[in-house]
Amino acid sequence: MKARHWSLAIVLILINYLIFASLFSRLVESDFSLNYATRTPVPTFTPAPAEPFVIIPTATAVTPAPTPTATRVLQNPDENGNANPNPDAEAGQTSQMTNEPQLVAPGAVNIRSGPGIDFDVVGTLNADTPVRIVGRNPEASWWQIRLAPDKTGWVSNAVVQVSNIDSVPLAEVAGAPAARQPVPQPAASNSPPSAPEQPKYQYEPTGWYDDTNAGLTRFLGDIVDVNGNPVNGVFIQASCGDYSTISYPSGPIGWGTLNESHDWPDGFYDVTVDTRPVPCIWTLTVVDTDDRKTVKARLSESIPVEVTSDKSIIVAGWRKNW
Repeated sequence: MKARHWSLAIVLILINYLIFASLFSRLVESDFSLNYATRTPVPTFTPAPAEPFVIIPTATAVTPAPTPTATRVLQNPDENGNANPNPDAEAGQTSQMTNEPQLVAPGAVNIRSGPGIDFDVVGTLNADTPVRIVGRNPEASWWQIRLAPDKTGWVSNAVVQVSNIDSVPLAEVAGAPAARQPVPQPAASNSPPSAPEQPKYQYEPTGWYDDTNAGLTRFLGDIVDVNGNPVNGVFIQASCGDYSTISYPSGPIGWGTLNESHDWPDGFYDVTVDTRPVPCIWTLTVVDTDDRKTVKARLSESIPVEVTSDKSIIVAGWRKNW
């Protein structure tokens, strides 16, 4: 190798030595301890205070006032005939009424302007509401009650229960029923009057109406003679298609070993068919029977009466012609 080549090699070696020596000294002087950079805190979000809740009041439902109806519903009147809004006074009145003549209806029944089904309906008597009796008709088949200080009404004995009635006075009947019309008189004649024609049947219906109580299928009413006196021992048959049933004898006669119907009023009959409405065109007939099963004779025409789901109690009266 030539001398100049060796000289170049030595120069390169020296240069490398100086470079590595410089680097080594830097490494020796450096601090290798772990120093972590501190993170600059980021400002946190603080929400602004919320506004107070706005409470919207719920609209209060307004109950509409009841619309007055044409039919008057009877309330317990006080001694002057006015409705008593004071509960304490009403309680005292109820206690006082226990010894006074009063009636109670098992269901809603009609109140009429006079003692008979030919009179107009003037109101409705609520069920299970004791009402004071202020008068009666001669047969005690209708009871007079007070609707207002200057107004009274009548309820049939056939559809209510009464108590303490011994002292009930006889009431005057004002006006004739709307259904009654004067009978036109025939022209005068010189011929002697003919004997009145005898009715075809021994018994004939005097009228009937349906009640609104839908809890029973029931037929009831009163039987009187031509003078208005009650008649006992009369049987009424109620039929619908092939089904029929016969009442106990009218009046307090009683029937069978259990003495059924012994506490009925004179002339009163009752046939309870079912404890639910039995819609049908029923027929009612006065019959003669010995066992309440076999009809020996029909003593009246058969009158059709309709029972519906809404009106299932029929009140029908009868008159004995001879």
